[in-house]
Amino acid sequence: MKNMIDLFNKYKNAGNIDETLLVGRNMVNKYPDDFESFHVYMDFLLMLAEKLPVISERNSFLQQANIVLAFFEENANLDSELIIVLGRYKNRIADIADSINTEEDEKIEIQLKEIQRSNNQQIKELYALNQELIAVNTQDAFDNTLNDIGLADSRIEHDYLTDEQQKHYDQLNKSCAADISKKMQELEHKKNISYNKRAVEAYSKAFKKFKQDENNYKNQSQLFKLVASTLFAYDAGKLFNETLIFYNHVYTYIFSKLDDDGKLALTRFSIECERKLDY
Repeated sequence: MKNMIDLFNKYKNAGNIDETLLVGRNMVNKYPDDFESFHVYMDFLLMLAEKLPVISERNSFLQQANIVLAFFEENANLDSELIIVLGRYKNRIADIADSINTEEDEKIEIQLKEIQRSNNQQIKELYALNQELIAVNTQDAFDNTLNDIGLADSRIEHDYLTDEQQKHYDQLNKSCAADISKKMQELEHKKNISYNKRAVEAYSKAFKKFKQDENNYKNQSQLFKLVASTLFAYDAGKLFNETLIFYNHVYTYIFSKLDDDGKLALTRFSIECERKLDY
């Protein structure tokens, strides 16, 4: 038995924790009623439970100490003095458990405060990005800002929002959704304006070129080249009423100048020509 304790102390003094634990387990299992074996091993386990930096490891060694204590209680030759000593070990285990729980609570509190601080930062970032979104005037800027909003939102720990943070987030989310919808309509209108401007320019070009050389466009091949890239290049569904009025004026003029074959060809071209659908 003394040799086992000497070996135990040798490894412990050398700082070899794994070997010390191995000898300690072996020792208390071989001599389950020996107080000295129990005492040195128990003190070592409790020292680890008190001193190690990782809480999960401290909990593990504290659980092992509980097991060793229960095992010794079942096998020892109890007397009143030994019962007092065992009671002290129980109290020490309880104190260490309280200390670990307090540290865990403190760590959780620190982590929670950090999460809430980060959530505050991201909510502020979302507010700034929403203001940025209101000010954008191009589709690329809009898309980039939407992407940034998504990234900022993904960094929020939604499960840990305080009631106040949740209130601000919900209000911001509602206003952001409305601003996104409004901005999409604005950008769509801008694109429509650009599309209609190009359409009007194309119709004007067709009108001028046709008037300059009406005889040339009695040739259906030449007529197709003209109207395919101008008069019939734009989707009527995307045109403003004013643009359609000008289109009708140009179409009617050209139609009126063509013979019957030309009128048929122009009608066919209006159906067959591919429209520019992009803005």
